[in-house]
Amino acid sequence: MDWVNKELSHIKTHSPYKRPKRLQDYYKLDSNENMVLGEKFVKAIALKSLYDNDLREYPLEHFEILFKKLAKYVNTNTKNIGIGSGSDQIMDLLLSTICKGKTAITVNPTFSYFIDRCNMHKIPTTTVNLSALDNSLDFEFFIEESKNNDIIYIASPNNPTSNQFKIGDIINLIEISKEKLIIIDEAYVEFSGYSLSNIVNKYNNLIVMRTFSKAFGLAGARIGYIVANEEIINIFNQYIQLPYPLSSFSMQLAIEAIENIEIIKRSIETIKQERNKTYNKLNQIKEIKTYNSDANFLFFQVFNHFNKIKERLVQEKILVKYFGNIGNYKGAIRATIGTEEMNDKLISTLEESQN
Repeated sequence: MDWVNKELSHIKTHSPYKRPKRLQDYYKLDSNENMVLGEKFVKAIALKSLYDNDLREYPLEHFEILFKKLAKYVNTNTKNIGIGSGSDQIMDLLLSTICKGKTAITVNPTFSYFIDRCNMHKIPTTTVNLSALDNSLDFEFFIEESKNNDIIYIASPNNPTSNQFKIGDIINLIEISKEKLIIIDEAYVEFSGYSLSNIVNKYNNLIVMRTFSKAFGLAGARIGYIVANEEIINIFNQYIQLPYPLSSFSMQLAIEAIENIEIIKRSIETIKQERNKTYNKLNQIKEIKTYNSDANFLFFQVFNHFNKIKERLVQEKILVKYFGNIGNYKGAIRATIGTEEMNDKLISTLEESQN
């Protein structure tokens, strides 16, 4: 049992994930969920999905239907689609199988779950800091640093900094790094300028990760998917992924959501409008440096005012994500773009914090 104890000791050296507490009567702007999408709409498609399924049976025909819907949605082929219980589960499977024994490189800051799971699976990870001036990445330096690594992970748009790198730089990175596995995490892509989902057949080293948790407003349903070339997807679906990674209810819910895509798109446009309004307002506050966003959240620095602003937000029952000093950023905070009421509350509170 010595080896078991050794492994357990290794696991305990990592920071465990702490689920945020569910707080009543708070402005929930901490998890990047789509709170603009009507709750009645989500409940309606959930009820339809429930009544359209016999949960006594294993899901069978749902796979083919969902793959077809997803392929059409992202402009690719059904043979390029794999699904999972949230993109987190897919990422963990990739790291524990294909990426086992390799090394990875990414930017700092980025989606911490990727780095945490790399540590869990003993995948050494190198990070390159983004510029706190404009969230930019020195791609020349990044490519040079990546020469000693096997996996490149880029969140596009990046979480928490909210920016999407120029498509030309990303394509160039993929072209130059043909011997490396490129994982592009597009969790927030519906709010951004471009997706790489429709070019996966051009490259045998590209995996694009997508989710229903953000733009589609289905974070609680745990629906994720990947888009890659046929060989990668065939191996993923037949050998790596579980036989039934999603329930028939979740798959039917995803199908219903895509069939109602116009309603989803309207909520996305509303979020974009609110994002621009909120950015312009926060950008006028002297104590805060706010960054342009390609996602459904804003990232900003409050520098030495971090504790004061945090205290103020807590008093006003506004939940945001606190990063503090991370990478080249000082007093960093991430706030989801919510409903007009939620955003206005955030704006007024931050404006008042100057006094």
